[in-house]
Amino acid sequence: MAALNKPYEAFERPGIVVSVKLAQTKVYKGGMVAVNASGWATAITPQGSNLKFVGVANETVDNTNGNLGERAVAVTKAGTFVFKASGFVPAQADIGKDAYAASDWEVQNTATGLNTAYKVGTIVGIETTATGEPGVRVRIDNHTV
Repeated sequence: MAALNKPYEAFERPGIVVSVKLAQTKVYKGGMVAVNASGWATAITPQGSNLKFVGVANETVDNTNGNLGERAVAVTKAGTFVFKASGFVPAQADIGKDAYAASDWEVQNTATGLNTAYKVGTIVGIETTATGEPGVRVRIDNHTV
């Protein structure tokens, strides 16, 4: 294959927010989203198999009564988000540790006890969630597909 010898339009599109077509499911704004082995978006769960973390939902979208891919959800693939700490009390020593999905809005600082350990980011801060519970700020950059 020959190298370029003239300008080429690669149709750049910023990839921080993408649209992902949904399985027959509902995802909630602020929830972590994954794609299944067939490529359809769903809420991430450690009970799921063959999921790949794609980001955090920007909106609530219900496709439970629709066809596969009938609706799509806008997902943010980079940045930091506050999630509920599950199974641990956040401490300064957690900064820099990996965060694993315990549900679509909860993270753990270890993979212990999870059926499937989906790493969703790095803990970068300790904060209270929007619901007033102990939480951690997680940077998802480099952990989304």
